Amino acid sequence: MSRFLLIALLLLTLIPAGKSATIEGRIYSWETFEPVKSCIVTLNSTPLQKIVAVNGSYSFEAPPGVYRIEVVCYSDQNLFAEETIEIRQNGTFHIDMLAQPPIEELNVTVPEINLTFDEEMTKNPYTWNLNTVFLYAVPAVLAATVLVYYHLSRRERAEISDDEVLPEDLNEIIEIIRKEGGRITQKELRKRTGYSDAKISLMIADLEKRGKVEKVKKGRGNIIFLKE
Repeated sequence: MSRFLLIALLLLTLIPAGKSATIEGRIYSWETFEPVKSCIVTLNSTPLQKIVAVNGSYSFEAPPGVYRIEVVCYSDQNLFAEETIEIRQNGTFHIDMLAQPPIEELNVTVPEINLTFDEEMTKNPYTWNLNTVFLYAVPAVLAATVLVYYHLSRRERAEISDDEVLPEDLNEIIEIIRKEGGRITQKELRKRTGYSDAKISLMIADLEKRGKVEKVKKGRGNIIFLKE
């Protein structure tokens, strides 16, 4: 009898425990390639996992499966990133992500360049060198134009029209402040929404940049005023 008990215990030790993998990484800015602080990172696991990557780093635990990692950064400009990962076994998966604005915001079309070289050009080395320089200079000029245009468009987007459709979570903040008569303390706003202090601070900062609210320091807290 003791022999059978010993065999059963050995078999139990051979049964693998539930597999769980670690998904971790850092979030970098597309512009500076430096870590982006204060990003909200979401993993569409069951249940949903969401953290605030204060220093640009994130980490999740998840069983095998296919997952989507989504990143939203509320900084000088809203940056986004997403990545799909398939986990087939336990272990550590390192996924660094590059956060950038939506590509459609650039709205820049690069014209086609059609360069032809006739026989005379191939006979004259000086002409050939000029066209070689032209071949490399034009893309560089276009790239610089795109960069200047993008930075100018960022400045223009700082003045957001009243008809802008806000994200659902930011619109929720606006509606709560409006129902409170146009002002509310940040502490009370956090209680009403159930969001963390970090997320509330990021959302209020975003709304301030959009010209929707104004934050006024009072004592050890803040009062949020609706600007309409």
